[in-house]
Amino acid sequence: MKFGIEYKLEDHGWATVVLTDDAEKYKSPVSYLHDSLAELAQMAIDLKNGLPEAKVVFMNEPGELQLVVIVKDQIANYEGRWFNDWASWNMHPESEYKVVVHGSCSVARIIQQITSVLWDIHKNIGVEEYKDRWVEHEFPIKKFEVLANA
Repeated sequence: MKFGIEYKLEDHGWATVVLTDDAEKYKSPVSYLHDSLAELAQMAIDLKNGLPEAKVVFMNEPGELQLVVIVKDQIANYEGRWFNDWASWNMHPESEYKVVVHGSCSVARIIQQITSVLWDIHKNIGVEEYKDRWVEHEFPIKKFEVLANA
């Protein structure tokens, strides 16, 4: 399956994430309450460095979407998991979720998709505008540089 991710920054503390595979597409608002873009960049770095598992939280108000990647035999198995409340803040059981997208692809595909998200925001929005829009968190420039210079 072909994994895809889009992350579009909106105004004043909101973004939209879209996760896709060959058959499904799942779109969710993302709140500034969690530094999702930095966590997404860290996922790419961790996978690049050979870690076998990584997770990103995209908080909504209420609920959250988690992107979970587990690597086995050089294949990245991914799931988008929807929780009705904030599981990452222990306000909802980690075991109670709905899988909204899932599949397998190369680790390189996930890293490439995340790096493209960062490039797009850096080029089209910039570091200062990102901070103005995202309010609580700065653009993860150091993580972006690690991925951009790879």
